[in-house]
Amino acid sequence: MKTYNILLAKTILSFIAGILLQPYMDISLFWCIILMIITYGIVCICHRLAYKNIQWSIPFGIVLIFLFTILGIANKTLKNPLRSTHHYTCFQDKDTHTYLFSIQKKLKPSAYHHKFIAQLHKKDSTPITGDVLISVEKDSAHTIPKMGHWYYTRTSIKDLPIAKNPYQFDYGAYLKKKQIYGQFFVKGNELLKGDQTTENIRVGALRFRESVIRKLKKQPFSNKQLAIIQALLLGQRQEIDTTMSNQYASAGMMHILAVSGLHVGILLILLRLITHPISNRKLRWIRSGMIIGLLWCFAFITGLSPSVLRAVTMFSFLELGSCLGGKRTTHDALLFSAFILLVIDPSLIYQVGFQLSYLAVIAILWLQPWLYHFYRPKYYVIDKLWGIITVSIAAQVGVLPLSLFYFHQFPGLFLLSNIVVLPFLGIILSIGILVIGLSYFSILPNYLALIYGNIIDALNNFIAWVASKEAFVIDHISLSLVNMLVWYLVLISFFYILKKYQFKRLLFFLVTLTLILSIQIYQKINREAPHLTVFHKNKETLIGIYTSDTLVLYTDLIIDDYKKESRVEAYQNRFNLDTIYQRRMQNYVSLQHKKILIIDSLDIYKIQGIKPNYILLRQSPDIHLERLITLYPNATIIADGSNYKSDITRWKATCLELKIPFHSTYEKGFFIIK
Repeated sequence: MKTYNILLAKTILSFIAGILLQPYMDISLFWCIILMIITYGIVCICHRLAYKNIQWSIPFGIVLIFLFTILGIANKTLKNPLRSTHHYTCFQDKDTHTYLFSIQKKLKPSAYHHKFIAQLHKKDSTPITGDVLISVEKDSAHTIPKMGHWYYTRTSIKDLPIAKNPYQFDYGAYLKKKQIYGQFFVKGNELLKGDQTTENIRVGALRFRESVIRKLKKQPFSNKQLAIIQALLLGQRQEIDTTMSNQYASAGMMHILAVSGLHVGILLILLRLITHPISNRKLRWIRSGMIIGLLWCFAFITGLSPSVLRAVTMFSFLELGSCLGGKRTTHDALLFSAFILLVIDPSLIYQVGFQLSYLAVIAILWLQPWLYHFYRPKYYVIDKLWGIITVSIAAQVGVLPLSLFYFHQFPGLFLLSNIVVLPFLGIILSIGILVIGLSYFSILPNYLALIYGNIIDALNNFIAWVASKEAFVIDHISLSLVNMLVWYLVLISFFYILKKYQFKRLLFFLVTLTLILSIQIYQKINREAPHLTVFHKNKETLIGIYTSDTLVLYTDLIIDDYKKESRVEAYQNRFNLDTIYQRRMQNYVSLQHKKILIIDSLDIYKIQGIKPNYILLRQSPDIHLERLITLYPNATIIADGSNYKSDITRWKATCLELKIPFHSTYEKGFFIIK
């Protein structure tokens, strides 16, 4: 018996393909509906013919896949907020207006701003819709905006940020995938609280979580302990500093800091153990109802964040599938939960957490039972330890290519971390939920808070110890999208052979292996051409020259730790670089036949015999730009982030007047010379 419904899997994958294709296909909702009606009619005809002749089953499957692809396109089109004639992008301009908005979600703050997602309601007196990113300048004298409250401000909507350095995370593109197309920058004293408030279950959950956090802050927890407690139990990672976050990532335990599938899965196991006395056939539906209800209570406690809602929905379907009985039912319930979530919110497919959660659970359901049966321990403790090992291996196999694609590193000690932490994570979560409950009602004993704080310290210390073994962390791994997809085919075909040898499975594995080797050879032959990059860096100049897997950095500062320089790290990840040299900034550099003259505050630019193709202005040199252009009329002018913006504005105007190419890294980001 097949443990997966192949037809269901194909149709859901087709639906996902439709969602991913929609941005690249200009099909209106009207034509989507027409195509769906026609395709549905053909599906019905093929289905009827397939009953009489099995040969029609193949055309039936093809047409059904096409139908679900169109459904995916239609669903993404329908949920696109830009379809609304009231969306703020229809009225967007650069002028200042009075906006009315409500706070929907609090994000992790930056060094100088509190950040929120807000829903717009009015522009002056015109009703508008749509979500924006709001950055409120940090000022202790003013109140931080609160969830569900409405505010007025007078400002202008600005464009989303662009990636100003190569191969870095494009935050603006990420926001657009979340259907956010603009941003505000305001000060606390520029916000006027309105009379209205948003009242719904999500806002209620967020306020409940905020009240829990206020109560926890009154307990004898240190700042580090409180940061981990909020992350583990309430899904709030804003208080975790960069050092601690990097330690958990290097130890392969970053997933425990985001309340999602792992936490809900452990909670599901605990609830099944607690309700085991009513697991007989007559009471199983009552048991499943209690478990699902408690899971949704946990979701409410954590503020109904998208990751928790996703995980609780997924495991609710898994519990229903388990109640109905059979592996296939459980697997089908998992696939159907993904389908329901994507119907509700198609943009979930772009979220890394959604991708990792489902791939991990699918891999566990597919591989873990097979791995577990390789060894049958006689003793209970060893048996449970072996179960944790097999679950960890299965989950890591499921997410490995995707993790390398997004995070460019592999924690070699992930198995050790999981073996030590996961057996106790259920205890940590159970005690934590008790601590939250008692703290909320102000009856938490001081000794229990101290004990729980020590447990959190022990967890942090172990993670820090594992992370300190840097030799086991393989980083700067470059994996393209095509590479990642082919590696998944290689892994699937490999485990298919191991589970059951067949010639066609061997052939499938050899084909995927040949494909991945061909891609590797192609990438080696067609490696990136040598190039020079002028990075954007505030108040500093950073130039990099890439040749033959080597990066030479020109800078005034000595970069001791490349991991702390995100621009350099992004380059390392993209090209898998290990060889990096540093040199002091010069007045002249060249790349093959391209010459770059660098003019700093010393204003030295008359170099004998040099006719530059490019001129880099840095540190706001006091020069007469027209005279410089007269001397070098064919050079492109570049201004980096070390200059004053007022100087850049003046230089840009001069270049426009004289029709000379001008590039400011403030406006356009990095500049590459090949």
